[in-house]
Amino acid sequence: MDMLLKMDSADRAFLLLAGHMQNELNSVHKVFAWCLHSRSTDRRSSIERLADGIQAMIYARILAGKLYEARQVLSAAFFATKLWQRVKPRLDPTAQEALKKIEKYFSNIKTIKKVRNSFAFHYSAAEFGLNWEAAADEGPFELILGGTVGNNLHLASELVANTALLSAINSNDREDALRTFFNEVQSVASDFTHFLEGTVVAILEEQFGTSLGALGREEEISPARSYREVSIPFFCKPDTAP
Repeated sequence: MDMLLKMDSADRAFLLLAGHMQNELNSVHKVFAWCLHSRSTDRRSSIERLADGIQAMIYARILAGKLYEARQVLSAAFFATKLWQRVKPRLDPTAQEALKKIEKYFSNIKTIKKVRNSFAFHYSAAEFGLNWEAAADEGPFELILGGTVGNNLHLASELVANTALLSAINSNDREDALRTFFNEVQSVASDFTHFLEGTVVAILEEQFGTSLGALGREEEISPARSYREVSIPFFCKPDTAP
C-alpha cells in the first residue's frame, strides 16, 4: 500500500491495469482451451462434441476482442509515457521478445482486429443477414433443446456467426480460416502473458529497488488437476438430476 501511494498516478494505474489484463487474458485463454479439451473426448456423442466446439468458438471470439483492446490501451497508457522508457531496459529477454511479436502482429490489419470489430464486442445484424444462407447449406441448421434452459443450444445462430467470421478471414478455405484464427489468438495471448508478466515484475522491482524474490513469501499451491486434464463441456447434468 505504501509503495502504491508513493508511485506516480499514471504508473500506478498502469501497474494495476496490466495485472488485470493478464488475469483476464489468462482466464479466457484457459477456458477456451478447456472447451477444446472437451471436444476431443471420444466418449462424447457427435452432438456433444459439436456443442463443445461451438462453445470454444464463443470464448475464442471473446479472447480475440480482449487481445485487441489490450494492444489499444498500451499505446496511450504505456508506450506514450515515461514509464515505458524506464521499464524497457529492465524487461527480461522473454518479455522483450514477446513485445516484438505483439508489435509485428498488430502492425497490419490482422484476424484479431476483424474479429473484434464484427464478432466479439459488437453484434452485427447485417453479418447474420448476409451469411445465414451459406451456413444453412452446410450443416444441421437446428435448435437443440437440452431439457433445461442452460443446456439449450441455438446451433443455427452459431453456425451463421462462425460462417461469417471464417469467411471474413478466408472466404475460399474455411478450414484454413479456423486454423488461422485459433493459432493467432493462442499465439498472441501467450505473447501478451509473457510481456505483461515481465512488465509487472520490472515495474515492481524498479519501485522496490530489489528482486521480487527477496520480498515475497512462499506458499504451496496444490492443484488437483493438470492443465490437460481439465475440460468444460457445453451440456451439463442439472444439480437436481439423479
